[in-house]
Amino acid sequence: MCATSCSTSDLGAPTASNSGKYYAVSVKQAAFYFYGPQQANGPDQKLPQDTLVMLIRPSFGYSKVKLMNGQQGYVATQDIRAAPPELVSAATAPTIPSSSNEASRTRKFHFDPRLLPPEPLPNDAPEPTPIPGAEPSP
Repeated sequence: MCATSCSTSDLGAPTASNSGKYYAVSVKQAAFYFYGPQQANGPDQKLPQDTLVMLIRPSFGYSKVKLMNGQQGYVATQDIRAAPPELVSAATAPTIPSSSNEASRTRKFHFDPRLLPPEPLPNDAPEPTPIPGAEPSP
């Protein structure tokens, strides 16, 4: 008979309960497929180690993930692990402008179409003055 020691759990493996969290590529390169591993051509990309992905749907063989640029696809479940907090914070930290001078420069050239001058009206030429002695044209 088997006691509780028979079951093992891998805390880094994706499960349904941790879907939507960040994972990182744990191998040197992981094959990334847009449509799944059984697509006619090979992998669409090779993800380098420590590439941050968001787990969409975990699965036994291949899990659906979302890259940080928004692309979705599939990667081997064994090739990803729970991302360390320092990797997640480095990749998701908001970018701060290097100086306030840059912010004022971009604000200075903000384009607002309401501030453009109105288009000029067409030039309406006055009616021509009839020539005395000439017949009006039909």
